Amino acid sequence: MGRVLETKEIYLKYKQELKEKLRNLPTLTLASLVGEKNRACEVYLSSQEKLAKELGVNYLCLELKDACLEKVIEKIRQLNEDKNITGILLNKPFPSDWKEEIVFSSLETKKDIEGVHPYNLGRIILGKPVFVAPTVLSILECLKMTGVFLEGKEVTVIGFSTIIGKPLSIILANQFATVNITHIATYREGHLPFYVKRADILISCVGRPHLVKGEWIKRDAVVIDVGIGEKDGEVCGDVEFENAKERVSFITPTKGGVGLLTTLFIFKNLIKAYNYEI
Repeated sequence: MGRVLETKEIYLKYKQELKEKLRNLPTLTLASLVGEKNRACEVYLSSQEKLAKELGVNYLCLELKDACLEKVIEKIRQLNEDKNITGILLNKPFPSDWKEEIVFSSLETKKDIEGVHPYNLGRIILGKPVFVAPTVLSILECLKMTGVFLEGKEVTVIGFSTIIGKPLSIILANQFATVNITHIATYREGHLPFYVKRADILISCVGRPHLVKGEWIKRDAVVIDVGIGEKDGEVCGDVEFENAKERVSFITPTKGGVGLLTTLFIFKNLIKAYNYEI
């Protein structure tokens, strides 16, 4: 049976470090923009607000569900120009008429704490990142906890989003892992089991409950499950946890795994935004 990667201990350590850093700074403000909500988004927003309160950070949750693209861009422009706003976070999913590339490009680069502006994404490709998405940082921290050496390892990433899958794949490749990027087309063509079975390290960031069957997973693989969904009234991940943990060397739980650290890295990036220099 594999080791379950609980992140609470390191979360508490990093949280204390953040508190000490924030004591020496003026009060920072995080603006968190919300389009449409789903279960995963609601959990994420709740954890943001809770941690902001603990850290003494001003937290503005701005719900823009009924706003058209033009109004969203105008709101972001106002936040960019507001000297009291330290960082801006864009929570997905977006309404259908919000064009991702336009919304991301409208952010001020020094307030883009998820690293989704083309400038910040470009820095990742160059191997010189400034802001990296908090979820990606959390995944990398979980990998670090395993002690697994990435160079030469075969990694399968499920999910191709601009916020997680794409930058994560580049960062792993920059560390000389061999990265297979899979997505909805891989699944539709029936090829996903093939790539899962090959993976020394499997990272799933889709949000589709039990998409990955336990029997697909390679013996002694490392599994990082980022997805959050709901099945039969239960919050669960992309991977069949109970079946998978019998085969793996390490696996993250849905609760107390990647998501716990993700919220923490929002505020680490917020401090970086305060100290930002181009």
